[in-house]
Amino acid sequence: MAAETLRDAQTILIVDDTPRNLAPVITVLEERGYQVAVAQDGEEGLARARLIQPDLILLDIRLPGADGFSVCRELKADPATRDIPVIFMTALSHGEHKVQGFAAGGVDYLTKPLHLEEVLARVATHLRLGAALADLEKRNAQLDQSRLELERRVEESTAQLRDMAAQRELALDLERKRIAREIHDELGQILTALKLGISTLRLQFGAANPGLGERVRDLLGLADKSIQVVRNVAGSLRPAALDMGICPALEWLAEQFERHAGIPCLLSLPAHPEPLDESRATTLFRVAQEALTNVARHAQAGQVEMELAVEPSGACRLVIHDDGQGFELRHGAQGFGLLGMRERVNGLGGRLDIASRHGGGTRIQASLPAPGNGGTGS
Repeated sequence: MAAETLRDAQTILIVDDTPRNLAPVITVLEERGYQVAVAQDGEEGLARARLIQPDLILLDIRLPGADGFSVCRELKADPATRDIPVIFMTALSHGEHKVQGFAAGGVDYLTKPLHLEEVLARVATHLRLGAALADLEKRNAQLDQSRLELERRVEESTAQLRDMAAQRELALDLERKRIAREIHDELGQILTALKLGISTLRLQFGAANPGLGERVRDLLGLADKSIQVVRNVAGSLRPAALDMGICPALEWLAEQFERHAGIPCLLSLPAHPEPLDESRATTLFRVAQEALTNVARHAQAGQVEMELAVEPSGACRLVIHDDGQGFELRHGAQGFGLLGMRERVNGLGGRLDIASRHGGGTRIQASLPAPGNGGTGS
């Protein structure tokens, strides 16, 4: 029978005040390989259940002292015994007694006189269900452990990726700085020398060649445009104002924004800010640059407010707020510009908060911790 597969020393506790009447049940259970323990009242049944932790309990209802319903409720209230299945085994066959039994926490209800095959079948079924439940709980625990381990590894990998991204951005910023200086210093000097050479040609040969003057003026205009392009490219790669600190750089950026976008930019800076390291200053500048670029392209704003706050500890916060048309924030629907800002800030252990709604403008806040509190200085 199915019970024969459950002979791994499974224990059944019988709580009944007349166990001698259950001798056939005890005998057949033991013949099927179960270990049987007996208690003759509720208090003894509770004590033995807590002591031996049986796999199943056969519980009479009419017991000296507390009845079987009370015993079952107490078993289910105790964390040590609440998972043990209880089968009521009683002469009370009325429907309301069965309802009481199930309400107390029983899993089944056998009425006396008992039929041995029915007892064996129900015992085997509930032991099998109990074993399946225990296995399921074990697997759930293993899955929870695996999930926690996976989450830990994902967090470690994410932290490593962010650190790598921060190092990459730092390397890119240093390379931009080097290229900007080379363009400004070397190419700018070459173009300046070329302009001087063209001017010298006009002075030396202009009187003897009337048509040369107009041609020289064209070349000088082209040289001036080339010099301006060089300055613009160098400034885009690495604004020279950043060499003087984040406050002069933001002032320069706000001035350029007002000039090109025609939108007023109200800038609020600390009177005596703590100096920021290269990576943090560059990150805040790039966030402001991207935010103002988005305002000029999409916001249709009438005004922008930009505020920088630097605490004595070195923690800092940059807020850019416009009164434009705003947009609906949807998870996963951010553009590359916003994602780039977020990655820059996250790479230094900071946080980027974006609040926007249609007709309500947009507010972007970049918060960076003090160096050594999750931030990465250069």
